[in-house]
Amino acid sequence: MSEETVTEWPLAGRDAELDRIGSAVDGGRGVLLVGSPGVGKSRLLRAVLLRAAERGAEVGRLSGAGRSAAEMSAVLADRYGHVPWGDPEPPDDGSFPVARFVLGLDDAHLLAPAPAARLRGLVMDGHVTLVAAAEAGARTADGITRVWVERLVERVEIGPFDRSALAEILHARLGGPVGASTLEHLWEFTLGNALFLTELVDSALADSSLRPEGGVWKWAVGEWRPNGRLADLVRLRLGNLAADERTLVEMIALAEPLDAGLPAVAELTRAAEALNRRGIVVAERSGPRLRLRLANPLYARVLASDLPELVGARLRSRLADALESSGPECDDDWLRMVELRIDAGQLPDKEHLTAAARAALRRLDFVLAERLCLLAPRYETAALDLLRGHALAGQHRYAEAEAVFAAVCGRGTPAPALPPAEFALAVRTRAVNMAWGLHRVQDAGAVLDAAVAVTGQGPLQGTRVVLRLLEDRLQEAAAMGETAPTAPLDGSAVPPAALARTELGDPVGALILLNRAGPGPEHARLTHQLVSTWAVLRGGDTAKASAMLDTLPDHDAVDDPLDAVWLAMVRAHWYRISGRLPEALVLLRQASAAENSCDWLTTRAWRLAQLAGALAEVGEHAEALRVLVELGAEQAGMVPYPLASDGVALEQALVAAHVGDLPGALQQSLDLAERAAAAGRRFQALAALHLAARLGEARAVTERVSALARHTNSRLTELQAEHVRHLAAADGDALYALAMHCAATGLYPLAAEMQAQSARAHQTAGRHRRSRVARAKCLELLEVFDGVLPGWAALDGPEAGPLTALTNREREVAVLAASLLPNQEIAARLVVSVRTVENHLHRVFGKLGVTARAELAHRLDPRSASKDSPSRREAFAQGRRQSAFRTPTRS
Repeated sequence: MSEETVTEWPLAGRDAELDRIGSAVDGGRGVLLVGSPGVGKSRLLRAVLLRAAERGAEVGRLSGAGRSAAEMSAVLADRYGHVPWGDPEPPDDGSFPVARFVLGLDDAHLLAPAPAARLRGLVMDGHVTLVAAAEAGARTADGITRVWVERLVERVEIGPFDRSALAEILHARLGGPVGASTLEHLWEFTLGNALFLTELVDSALADSSLRPEGGVWKWAVGEWRPNGRLADLVRLRLGNLAADERTLVEMIALAEPLDAGLPAVAELTRAAEALNRRGIVVAERSGPRLRLRLANPLYARVLASDLPELVGARLRSRLADALESSGPECDDDWLRMVELRIDAGQLPDKEHLTAAARAALRRLDFVLAERLCLLAPRYETAALDLLRGHALAGQHRYAEAEAVFAAVCGRGTPAPALPPAEFALAVRTRAVNMAWGLHRVQDAGAVLDAAVAVTGQGPLQGTRVVLRLLEDRLQEAAAMGETAPTAPLDGSAVPPAALARTELGDPVGALILLNRAGPGPEHARLTHQLVSTWAVLRGGDTAKASAMLDTLPDHDAVDDPLDAVWLAMVRAHWYRISGRLPEALVLLRQASAAENSCDWLTTRAWRLAQLAGALAEVGEHAEALRVLVELGAEQAGMVPYPLASDGVALEQALVAAHVGDLPGALQQSLDLAERAAAAGRRFQALAALHLAARLGEARAVTERVSALARHTNSRLTELQAEHVRHLAAADGDALYALAMHCAATGLYPLAAEMQAQSARAHQTAGRHRRSRVARAKCLELLEVFDGVLPGWAALDGPEAGPLTALTNREREVAVLAASLLPNQEIAARLVVSVRTVENHLHRVFGKLGVTARAELAHRLDPRSASKDSPSRREAFAQGRRQSAFRTPTRS
């Protein structure tokens, strides 16, 4: 199927492909674009033809569907007048030869053998520059296959959009920032397929499930139903299904992934094999189990919506019986079995409902958990009430949750229906809801203390430690992690206590505490490992930290969603400091989409801030600024948590520095360092002062850095202190040696920056040969991790960013306006009048030389400006200007 149906969106997210295609076509070589259906091959083909036409080439476009040799010849003669013979020399001005054709061939895999052979001859003789698009995996005529096998054209694989490209194209389409969770949902549903993305977004816009909230586009996934073109497109992809095949895909749609050994599935093995061959069903291993799922999540939505009511009830009941008879083995099995029963009109028993509700909570599916609890009025128990309260809190209905918890917990005495362990869980959940949801941290502490007086501190100690973290009482939190012989602690207390000890500057002591306590029960083991890895990273032992991370599972394989987020964040931190930024961005995007709020290790705002910092580090300044807009809305509803808030502030300072606002970044860094040092958070204080030194204030902060570093036992802080001292002294040799040490430990971005600083120090001192050596080493290190230097460390001196000309308030207004927020929203964010915003914008436009806010993102982000230079925009961004080239109509 051709991609002619794709709605024309702004062309974005394809810079690498466009550069490669453009280079090949400019050289007269041509390209064969190969990719799965819907990835955007036809769109790229049209853009390339437009570019060639604007550069003086004679161009045309055909479809390979149903073309015979005679038709091909006729089309060439009728449309283009003649077929040139001879190979004219290219003109000196770089434009295309007047006689050369650039022929666009869509659906090249459908071209018959005879015209394909004729076309190959024209390409081989140099009369036609071919730009063809073919479906990956499809059998093509020999003539098409041979043009790239014989290197007559360059084969370019066109894959789905990755998450970064998805964010870029969505911002271009919607004209504003897209929420991290929305971006992740759109990725999960479309898997980066351009055609599915186009249709899904247009569908969601039409039914208003995708809408701007607070300046950020958000998608209410639960409100959306596939319909219209998107649903028809999915039906076309599924094709004509045999009866057994349809039954199987409908069952998978209702309860994927399905165990291939399940009796109801095993009897349809032949259908499964046929669907797997056609790419409709995929099989994947999960330990010893082989599971079946549909190739695209959209298939399930459409199939389920198409199911007649009675057929759906019969299939659901059949699947629930099969799951129950085989015995649920994991949370997913319990959830599927109970949901299928309910949707089939049957009421599961109390044990099944309770088990499924617990599983839903572990999956952070709070809406489903509440639904399961409410379906069991005849089974009313304190345990079910507790689960319902937890589900309410997860939906941010904190006051309702508190009412439920208060009824269950009473006045601090265990309810008769609750055993001590469940009472402790109720108190702990209530305290977390009070602290994180209602922001009543002191009341939460009082509830815990009252319960401890009755039951003992054991299982409640971990929550008490977390409350100390929230209150920035890190010394107390660290002390509570010490095991007393007369009061053995619950294992949940040790990881947050170890985190507190680490942030106080004692990662060695944190590791001693963790090792002494041991990994604890199975469900707490990963948390223990992650906090241990964090302490090792803070201690500066990068080799050990890398080895520890290598032993941990992929975050996609972790069942607990919060553990998966923590694993992604710790791994992303290592990837950032070691230069593996693309991998870090993937993890940070996924982690930022998780909306769990009771998170003492990261918090969602902190995750968003780290995503913004990583985007700034790879040069995606405009998107980094857009993420900060979403971050502001997230922070507004957060419980005050100084450790996380200052983590956010550090990333904000980093983003400001990368976009060129060095004065603003310096001020933020110095303010943060003062706050963190006063609270005893030495690592944060040192990180902020280290950034200030890198931005040019090394002499001013040297003494403070040295004093703080003396009170830590970390090689990392020693390295930061050395770096600051060498910067202050402009010691090129010492910077060079320290850079080599950093490179040896895998800290490539910092090593490259140090070499650039070494080169500049030597250059200033007149030691030009040594400067050249350091410069060469810097470039060599940048090649190692395919990175770029930050603007403040540029080899030829710091780059003056556009924000340096603005006042603090003007910078704030510029950043928000660049995200296309309306003036009313900017005024509300900054607590000023709309008139004040208008006045600031008027001055910003004058200073930056722009005339509209749409230009601000390009002005604030040199990288995006270069990617969208006039020549590129004119060549590629105009979609369907079909009048620019002479093309045949479709037959």
